[in-house]
Amino acid sequence: MGYFSTLNIAILLIDLAMAWHVIRSGRSPLWIMGMGLVSFFSPLALVALWLAYLVTAVIPDFLKSHGMRRFTGSVAQAADPGRGYREKKRQVELVGSVDAKRALAEESVKRGLYSEAIELYESAMQGPLGGSDPTLLKGLGRARMLAGQGPEAEALFVQLKQVDPAAFDADAELDYARALALQGKNDEAVAQYEKVVARYPGEEARARFGLLLESIGQQARAQALFSEILQSVKGAPSYYRSRQREWAAIAKSHLR
Repeated sequence: MGYFSTLNIAILLIDLAMAWHVIRSGRSPLWIMGMGLVSFFSPLALVALWLAYLVTAVIPDFLKSHGMRRFTGSVAQAADPGRGYREKKRQVELVGSVDAKRALAEESVKRGLYSEAIELYESAMQGPLGGSDPTLLKGLGRARMLAGQGPEAEALFVQLKQVDPAAFDADAELDYARALALQGKNDEAVAQYEKVVARYPGEEARARFGLLLESIGQQARAQALFSEILQSVKGAPSYYRSRQREWAAIAKSHLR
């Protein structure tokens, strides 16, 4: 069959893949030397070396990889949805640090426990620098906005912008627009939405802006935004369509 048989090509490709992994992971070059030596003896010895490397190097690296950690974390979360919340609450009880309170507050927001999140953020801000911590200001502003406390949320976002303009990012700008809309400050909310829509990643800002415009009678502008959303997701990659499914559904249901 010759040197370039299918078997020899397969062996070469596996050898190259193993050598690449050895170099990339910083392991001893003796693995490569051993692979070269056993190749001259028997295929069984070479297969045994491959299996040894797979068990002692490739599989452990895979189990430690970021993707695998995310996967196992997702599985654990699906099996026990309250696990993350309980662990963070225990950290607050044991340590009570600013970081522990912030982490639990963020988890509380995800679970819709806005009053609890507000208490945690305010407790974390009791320190000498808490009132000027951009992360805490932004988190408390969001929690108050989601709790329907428009004026308090607005004041916090204004403070955030003064303390650290860089921290007043697209997410904070969107929450600020929503806080204005909660108070019926429609002109200010429209102006703020116009700023954030151009820079917000994804379709949420456009969808929320469209809903606001629709509620104040600006139907033509709202319809244009809903149409833009559907056009944007139509030719987008599958992962983008999946992430924007909620906002695309809103646009579709409101498009006339």
